[in-house]
Amino acid sequence: MATTEAETADSEASPGTQGVPPRRRAAIAGVAVGLALVALGGVLLLWRDDGGPEMQMTASANVPVNQDTTTLNAHNSPTIVASPTDRNTLVIADRIDRPQFGASVHVSRNGGATWSAAPLVLPPGEQRPYTPDVAFDAKGTLYVLFATMHGDSPANYPGGLWLERSGDGGSTFSAPVKVAGDFTYQPRLAVDSESGRVHVTWLQATPAVVQELAAVVKAPADKRNPGFGPGPNPIVMASSVDAGVSFSAPVQVNEAARSRVGAATPVIRPGGEVFVLYQDFGDDAADFEGKPGPVHKGRFSLVLAHSPDGGNSFSTRSVVDAGLVASERFLAYLPRFPSIAVDSKGTFYVGWSDARNGDADVFIRRSDDGGKSWSKLVRVGDEKSPRGDQYLPQVAVAPGGRVDVVYLDRRSGPNNALAVAALATSFDGGKTWQSITVSDSLFDSTVGPRNDRETPDPGSRLGLVSTANAAYPVWTDTRRGTPDTGKQDLFSAPVLFAPA
Repeated sequence: MATTEAETADSEASPGTQGVPPRRRAAIAGVAVGLALVALGGVLLLWRDDGGPEMQMTASANVPVNQDTTTLNAHNSPTIVASPTDRNTLVIADRIDRPQFGASVHVSRNGGATWSAAPLVLPPGEQRPYTPDVAFDAKGTLYVLFATMHGDSPANYPGGLWLERSGDGGSTFSAPVKVAGDFTYQPRLAVDSESGRVHVTWLQATPAVVQELAAVVKAPADKRNPGFGPGPNPIVMASSVDAGVSFSAPVQVNEAARSRVGAATPVIRPGGEVFVLYQDFGDDAADFEGKPGPVHKGRFSLVLAHSPDGGNSFSTRSVVDAGLVASERFLAYLPRFPSIAVDSKGTFYVGWSDARNGDADVFIRRSDDGGKSWSKLVRVGDEKSPRGDQYLPQVAVAPGGRVDVVYLDRRSGPNNALAVAALATSFDGGKTWQSITVSDSLFDSTVGPRNDRETPDPGSRLGLVSTANAAYPVWTDTRRGTPDTGKQDLFSAPVLFAPA
């Protein structure tokens, strides 16, 4: 049978565009790497199944966020938020893993075109903030949450959890308020835009973690297996009804029967309902408790907890997915976070990656009934392209209902090593997706701090915020690093949407 012109064009399309009619596919510059054709930045014409106009999706030039080009700092795990009162103000917070634990906050006043550092106000006697998170309230007040490292210990030993505010979009900050004390891992933040309540989640480790950390520091490099001590090590939430001036006593989020949990993210549904998405690591003692062994063969679960009383108590609303398969060993202190977003109608979207298909793929589920039930599993990305890992998805929903996902994609070269940052978009509630590459350079995903299991660590999450006409992804990028330096940086690239 003869091959038609349309079939030929479709077979030569870059990843994420197969199946798009040729008249709707933009011609973009590509680089042939291995078996894949990767479009590094560019333009994509999008079709819409909801009856709306065809859209042009344009990835802007890549912009470095952190300016410390002469250091060997490893910046990763960004969160990005947009001011509700100034459309040009964006804020990014990230953690720094090398040469010592730290954190940074950067502000853009021009829609992501340029970025400048915003120095945090540290509590007296504290020098090392870590694992930050950021959020705006409806009035434009910026909140920054961070842990501080205990004393001079080189280990990941949080000595306190702090929240501070900025009324001018990050130019100045108030004195930090202490939310909690020792052993507070994986902190996350959510602010209710309607009531102004502030909700903070974290994993509360027991003092036994100190013994684990002491053993790690003393052990030879090839014998270090950091993990938590015997449980319970629950996920908890503390809430504030006075804009972060004071906080309630923490309450447990997860069921007691789920004893190995983490990577929790709070989210507020319209109407003020509080939810927390977290991961249940099941019987994976090797990773969670710092024991030797191969990649876990069992299954993990994503669990959605619900609070009917504004964060004062929790029960399990549903299990989003119980079939997660690990693709590698991981550090229980700094796991990769699944992502959850909610639209103005209360529809949830949950995104994550796992290796149920043999390598890491990005998956999405949707709930239209407040998290009680979930749609069928949808894979984001092109199934026809060469195999390789896709991971660290971050989901965001634009005011008009458009759903965006940013993720790292290692299908672009040999040995599952070279990566790009990609953005996928859906106009039909997550049923179908179209994607482009937003990074304008390939980078080596094996560059960066290597954890004690010799697994390259890209961080715990990527950053994404979506507005009516744009998406603002931010990702960990190693184009300025080498395997010897381990340098990681943050890059962003505003993606613009306009009628075609």
